[in-house]
Amino acid sequence: MAWQLSAILTGHKGDVKAVIAPTDDLIASVSRDKSLITWKRESSNKFMQDKTFNGHTNYVNSVAFIGASEANPHGLIVTGGSDKLINVWDPEDSSSPVYTLVGHTDNVCSLFADTDGHIVSGSWDRTAKIWRNWQCVYTLEGHTQAIWGVLELEHEVIVTASADKTIAMWKDGKKIKTITGHEDCVRSLALLPGVGFVSCGNDGAVIVWSNNGDPVQALDGHTSFVYSLATLPTGEIFSSGEDRTVRVWENGKCKQTIIHPCVSVWCVAALPNGDIVSGGSDGFVRVFTRTAERVADADTLKAYDEENAATTIPSNQVGDIKKDDLPGSEALGQPGKKDQEVKMVRVGNTVEAHMWSNAQQEWSKIGEVVDAVGQNRKQLYGGIEYDHVFDIDVGEGVPALKLPFNVTENPYTAAQEFLTRHDLPQVYLDQVADFITKNARAVSQGAAAATGDPLTGGSRYTPSQNTSSGLGSYNPWGSDAPKAQPTVKRLIPQLLNVPFKDANLPAIQKKMLQLNTELAPSGVALDSAESTQLDGLFKFLGTPPKQPVSQPQYLALLLKIFNTWPETSRFPALDLLRLLALYSKDPIETPNLLKTLLTASRTHEASLMLVARLVVNFCETEKGREVAINEISTILEFMEDDAVWQSTNKNLKLAVATVYMSYSTLLLKRHDDDALAIQYVGVITKILEKERDQQVQYRLLVALGNLIFAHESAKESAAIFEVRRVVQAAVLSRPTSEKITTTPVANEIVNLL
Repeated sequence: MAWQLSAILTGHKGDVKAVIAPTDDLIASVSRDKSLITWKRESSNKFMQDKTFNGHTNYVNSVAFIGASEANPHGLIVTGGSDKLINVWDPEDSSSPVYTLVGHTDNVCSLFADTDGHIVSGSWDRTAKIWRNWQCVYTLEGHTQAIWGVLELEHEVIVTASADKTIAMWKDGKKIKTITGHEDCVRSLALLPGVGFVSCGNDGAVIVWSNNGDPVQALDGHTSFVYSLATLPTGEIFSSGEDRTVRVWENGKCKQTIIHPCVSVWCVAALPNGDIVSGGSDGFVRVFTRTAERVADADTLKAYDEENAATTIPSNQVGDIKKDDLPGSEALGQPGKKDQEVKMVRVGNTVEAHMWSNAQQEWSKIGEVVDAVGQNRKQLYGGIEYDHVFDIDVGEGVPALKLPFNVTENPYTAAQEFLTRHDLPQVYLDQVADFITKNARAVSQGAAAATGDPLTGGSRYTPSQNTSSGLGSYNPWGSDAPKAQPTVKRLIPQLLNVPFKDANLPAIQKKMLQLNTELAPSGVALDSAESTQLDGLFKFLGTPPKQPVSQPQYLALLLKIFNTWPETSRFPALDLLRLLALYSKDPIETPNLLKTLLTASRTHEASLMLVARLVVNFCETEKGREVAINEISTILEFMEDDAVWQSTNKNLKLAVATVYMSYSTLLLKRHDDDALAIQYVGVITKILEKERDQQVQYRLLVALGNLIFAHESAKESAAIFEVRRVVQAAVLSRPTSEKITTTPVANEIVNLL
């Protein structure tokens, strides 16, 4: 029987980066939404979300399981994240980790745990660590780039896979062998009982190795990065990758290709009963089976097939395509030459991909190919035509993000908008801009666009060289890729607002319930109906609409809490209000809301910080921007208060600096507001004379640069306020190690003057 969908597990709000299945009835998954979720079987083809664990402060990228013991009867789940931490959890207690292991200096992207409770971790810091009794006993050093995969091959023998394209074997903390064979970053490892182990990588290869590290077999079939591996005692191998597939291998051949309706299938794992589970860039966990009683119902299977058929396939996954040379749909009348053969046909102006099934003796549509090359046409992004739409890989294992670019644009402006749109760190700016410069030039000259991996800088696997936009990114530890030619570095003007969208809703809800219980004797606590309404608000914010809608009952509830609860207890309501402003029309349509909240929050730093974030979130919608600009004088009067800038609360100052940056983007388009622009050039310059935090400085500098860029009178006033001297003293005169983030924008301001 072929593998078929068994269950779809819905609950994550970001890419699912790793999964494990300790038992037939328990699955654990980790995600870019910073959470670990456990799922328990409810029926033969249904799992229900059990617990959510929120102990990491950044992406959670790896997971392992330690079996049950007398001390830990439920076993332990181990997670690693971009916050550099390893957390160890009791599966039945999501309140806090049992242990937190500290030692890595960068993202923990791989984990392995054995039955004795020993843990092996691999990190971007180029080391692997062996942990026993929750202490690091060995640090394995020798790889020159990030370690993506780790496993214990046999007692005391550890295997590591690295972005330096090698696999290493270690014993007692010392390297005993270096294995070569991959042509690009090695991403994952898995034990293969009776043979040795399996590896996969960015070269699209899956390679079987003996226990001694000798090559046994290469499995060829993936058309892009291969991210993850799993095996069964039967010898079957499962691999998942960026070509939307999990592939099933048996006796060296691809037995089945399981298409997914997402760009990247980040992870795959096996259940003890022989089923498999995958996690994808669409945030879903999926279980597949070949046992009839565990197959999903007919409606679920049909919906899944339709979702796959509706998915678009990037042309870089299928090679160079010229529509005019493709056959029409009549070609599907001929049977395929082999199982899982993919055929592309032209249907009107659309290119469809179909896969042949020997078992069913029919073609099944698996998607529509987009960005077909060879047509000399522009590419669409967001309904707009661009000369290029690049795929950019940033950070650890993040799915490719779209970067639209026209050759008439400044690469640094496009890079800045890209970073802002995806909430990426400013330190990536130069690498993204250099990538645009290099690849836009290569494509325009008819050469193949450079492609690369975020950690290696090396070539990314593609089935053929063509002139489509390539994939690329930065390399944290240097790259041997050709350097782009110098270009003008432009951070100003900054056109986009930077909203505050992140929130730990379970933590906020827990705090609200705690405060409500504590306030019960005072008579201001929420009653049962209001508590039910509060639950509805959390559900609304957990799955928000794409466009703001009217939800007046939630605004009324939050304002009641704000007005009746003590000052020290009402800050969670403000936190919810700044989120509600992103998805509901009601806060924006309430007269004098911002002024009222600011007046009441002036003496409480946490509340003032949250109101500042609310102002920034107002600037996300057209109506909200109108309200914000109408109340600019009132709002910025509060932001100028000396108490704000004398505070040691960095989060408060960062929120207020973001308010200035948001208003500067609004004033870019209001050239008649010279008086305001001049006023705030003076205010910001005064703040910069004393403020030394880089993140706060950066946002203030962007605001200052926007005002000087857009208003000639503001530029003239800069001499009066001694902007050049202040910027040089605040930023340019500091040691290089202290001004990485702020130097480029500071230089642009000086150049504008």
